[in-house]
Amino acid sequence: MKSEDYSQGDAFQAEKRAVFSTETLPLCAEGQLARPGDFVSATVGGWSVFAARDKEGSVRVLRNACRHQNMQVVGTPAGNCETFRCRFHGWTYDLQGRFVSAPPPVAPKDLQSPDLHLASLPSVIASGVVFFSLAAPPAPIDVGTLPAFGGTLVTDIACNWKVLVEHLLAEHTPSADFTWAWPLLMVRRAGAVTVMEQVVPHTFLRTRLFTHVFGAKADDTKQAAATIKHVCETLQADRAGGKPAADGTLLVDDFHHRLAEAYAQDRPAT
Repeated sequence: MKSEDYSQGDAFQAEKRAVFSTETLPLCAEGQLARPGDFVSATVGGWSVFAARDKEGSVRVLRNACRHQNMQVVGTPAGNCETFRCRFHGWTYDLQGRFVSAPPPVAPKDLQSPDLHLASLPSVIASGVVFFSLAAPPAPIDVGTLPAFGGTLVTDIACNWKVLVEHLLAEHTPSADFTWAWPLLMVRRAGAVTVMEQVVPHTFLRTRLFTHVFGAKADDTKQAAATIKHVCETLQADRAGGKPAADGTLLVDDFHHRLAEAYAQDRPAT
């Protein structure tokens, strides 16, 4: 990998097209949507989406883009509500993403048109995680039976998402106690505790880490998450200064190989 791939936007746009628009992506833990009306929103690889549990208990993943002028409908990372109202012009949607109403000056002519509803994305819940895809039915991982959900710790990190993935992969090899689900999810098992580390690429220089904990309290991982943040922000400074990524382990090398294939597919034919 070249150092500029970690500090310039061109690589991130290529990844948006060739990775994030085609692969199965995690959005949140199912436990974050425990009650009807619970929602979690995120920008994953440049795509703004959110998941919500409706009053019947079903979970959907929806594009976070109002059908009026494509503005964000959900502006907070998580919460609980009965409807979603676009703050720009007041178009309102229910928990299933169906159009409910709009102020008369900006109301659509055909109130029954299916094109008024928020775009729904293919999604599935597996291994305690909500997965989605923009291109095809998602292919989630199966890690077997999990302990009780203990919560999610959210950490914002000033680094490129690849720096965080490399750091999380660097000390591991595939085993019964460690699973990597390309491109954004790692699962670690330690006795009765399972920790899922979900990478959320927000922009090419801002990344969010969701630490989903099963069998313990999420707060128990605060120190580990703080260390990850410090290390990754230091590594990001190295990349910005022109220092390339060091040779990695088997998993890091596999990560770089998959990225190189994605970049190659994104290049226009000559």
